[in-house]
Amino acid sequence: MSQNTITIHINDKEITCNEGESILQIARKEGIEIPAICYLSGCSPTMACKLCMIDADGKRSYSCNTKAKEGMNIYTHTPEINQERNAIMQSYDVNHPLQCGVCDKSGECELQNYTLKMNVQCQEYSIKESNKPHKQWAKAVYDPNLCIMCERCVTTCKDNLGEANLKAQKADLEPLDMSLWKEKMPKDALSVWARKQKALIDFVGEMPCFDCGECISVCPVGALSTNDFKYKANAWELKKIESTCVHCAMGCKIIYEVRHRDTQGTPHIYRVKNDFYFNPICGAGRYAYDICSSTSPTQNLQDAIQAFKKAKAINIGNQSTNEEAFVLNHLAKSLNLKLYNHEALSFKNFIHTFLSYAQSNTLSHLEDVKNAQNVIVLGDAIRYNAPTLRYMLNNKLKLTKGSQVIYMHPIHDTLMSSLSKNLRSIHYHSDALPVALGSIALATQAYQSNDSSLYTHLQAICDSHIVQQEKIIKEVKKQIPAQGDDAQDQAPQEIIEQVEEIKETSLYQMLQDSQINNEDLQALSAFFNADSTPLLIIGNDLYQHPQSALFAKILGVLQKDGHLKVLLIPPFANALGLAMICDLSPLPQTNEQEYTIGFRNVGDFIMDSDFISQDSNNHTAFSSDYQPDFILPAFNQIEGTYTSIDSRILPLKPALPFNGYDLSDIAKAFDMKGEFLIDYTSLICGCEFDDFENRYLNDGTNLRGYRFKNITIPQTLDLPESNEQLLLPQKKTYNAYMLHSPSQFNLYTAKSQHIQNKVGIYMSKSFMQEQNLQEGDFITLTDSTHCVSGQVFIDYYLDEPIYLVNPILTGAKKIFAHQRYALLSLESQTRNNNE
Repeated sequence: MSQNTITIHINDKEITCNEGESILQIARKEGIEIPAICYLSGCSPTMACKLCMIDADGKRSYSCNTKAKEGMNIYTHTPEINQERNAIMQSYDVNHPLQCGVCDKSGECELQNYTLKMNVQCQEYSIKESNKPHKQWAKAVYDPNLCIMCERCVTTCKDNLGEANLKAQKADLEPLDMSLWKEKMPKDALSVWARKQKALIDFVGEMPCFDCGECISVCPVGALSTNDFKYKANAWELKKIESTCVHCAMGCKIIYEVRHRDTQGTPHIYRVKNDFYFNPICGAGRYAYDICSSTSPTQNLQDAIQAFKKAKAINIGNQSTNEEAFVLNHLAKSLNLKLYNHEALSFKNFIHTFLSYAQSNTLSHLEDVKNAQNVIVLGDAIRYNAPTLRYMLNNKLKLTKGSQVIYMHPIHDTLMSSLSKNLRSIHYHSDALPVALGSIALATQAYQSNDSSLYTHLQAICDSHIVQQEKIIKEVKKQIPAQGDDAQDQAPQEIIEQVEEIKETSLYQMLQDSQINNEDLQALSAFFNADSTPLLIIGNDLYQHPQSALFAKILGVLQKDGHLKVLLIPPFANALGLAMICDLSPLPQTNEQEYTIGFRNVGDFIMDSDFISQDSNNHTAFSSDYQPDFILPAFNQIEGTYTSIDSRILPLKPALPFNGYDLSDIAKAFDMKGEFLIDYTSLICGCEFDDFENRYLNDGTNLRGYRFKNITIPQTLDLPESNEQLLLPQKKTYNAYMLHSPSQFNLYTAKSQHIQNKVGIYMSKSFMQEQNLQEGDFITLTDSTHCVSGQVFIDYYLDEPIYLVNPILTGAKKIFAHQRYALLSLESQTRNNNE
């Protein structure tokens, strides 16, 4: 959307900005301070604190809600404004408990900071205190006595997360005598105080809340905290270490807060925070900080070196860093080893085919989500796989006028459907992904506009006059008259014959069979008839599909000719890094055994973290038989990088010590020269590790890491034949889908003692009742060949009879080896007696 550039003046400084931009955002971008305690960048203004008041062309305005116009003249600090801000801070301080010495927020409290900044030296106002009981939800502990009713928690839950679980609710508090104070205090200060005496924050969600903690993060005072941190450390004692979340491909910025835990000076992570103005994070990023490797592990370096000499292949795991991938790729070449990672290879092949047909060497970025008016999501359950991408889409729907989203996935996720009336959910049949993609191609009408071979192919799958032909076998009953002299006295003989017929199915019938109706198709078509180019976000369902090459080919051409832009969600956190760095091989098709190294993965010789928790309590975390032969540092103990969905190489910084060997020490035995793993960073991107930034500017500009400008494509590609046809849906019945559990991505999250959601098999509440199960029961599911077992838990936003099976569970990847759906039966169940 184009914006007009205008000129305004703030404190007599001439500023060029966009028309319609808020004055508060413009001031922050220019480094001009305007106080605000209720406003969150990128969210809707509430004008609860009124501290952001300004003089705009001689009139009192609030900068968070005042839009820039040509020639405006603004002053941010006049004597009248300063006096009123002082009065507002006095009203906030009325009856605020004087417990700063033990308050978790002390030292970083915005109420403390602004009370000092506004030069509040006395208290002119008073009112009788009211009883305000404490409350809890999810990980949050709410102390209403400390609450100043800024409603930032309400705002972020609505405008970022899209759950709207929190609300200011009328409370039985001591009423403010307006007649007494009307003449004694400024108008805005009185309204702020009156508002604080009418309501408190309450949890109003219909569904339980788990893990998130974003409301705690945005709270400017000590009203919202968590029992994991409460009264355990002072904010000013904590060392802040900026790093990157390693659990999904979004690569969110996280800040470890570390202090000694004993008289020996042993470092301990007390909590993880985030830059909430520009980077909300999910529960996995916020709470799975406790898992690490043994600080001084028992390691036999020679055993590891011999394992590499003996090995025929390396199973490189999803959690490997870019530097580890670089070293392993070099070792694989020099030692003639195969390098395996099926998910990364599928993703790599998809990228290469897509970019080849798109005639491009760059991938779309997250900025495209913000800039696109219309967005389609296909083949990825983003609430589970990329939670903060869901936050981004929700924020867009809430704040960008006219923006729309179509969410296409077989699983009916009621939370996604509830984000906005401008979000349309299309729940196509579980084996109808080719038809779902075909419906998008049809909506573009691209097949009508070009004579190339691909457009000829698109016409074959999209033209409503063309039919799909399918051979079917029918059984037909026939009567054969009796033969002979007494035939009249005998009944005809009835036989059954098998007859081959050709069944013709029109495209629109295919759509109906795939649970995509005409209204859905019209909604898609409207996106492509709009003035702006839609963004299509795709995920792992497409990369793992048998026809992934054809999908990549179609989407590449559609992007090349400007019908849409495509954003690829990597299937795991560093999938893009592994795809770009590693020369991966297909998994062997035979049962022939070969000695393998499992690097952060399974294998004959396993190299990985030993996954211990720095926090010990009675909580039972996920257990597994996965035991490393050589212990590697965990991701809060290592220097390295990850590559995010944004094509950015992002830094990982160690918050805890690791006094042991890592892959760089093994590499030295094979003549690699790097003293440390980060010595290889510059060979990956041309930038030294220590030169990476990890910050946002005041206007939200992302300066994190290093962004690849070009994605390298091999010279020769095994491209699909142009006459390949999209598969018809088989309309089979499935009742299971392999998917990460909420907040669960890997063994780090699985073993964390702080995450509320657990690894298991998730079901809707009604389906659990139908199966006579209770939450926490242990069940075994089978497809008659393989089994998968785990505890069952309720997914409150699931609205269909389906098992969501976490891929970490033993047996899951065997059941879902060829597709992400399965038909499973309940083999056994064991009642959970721990309730």
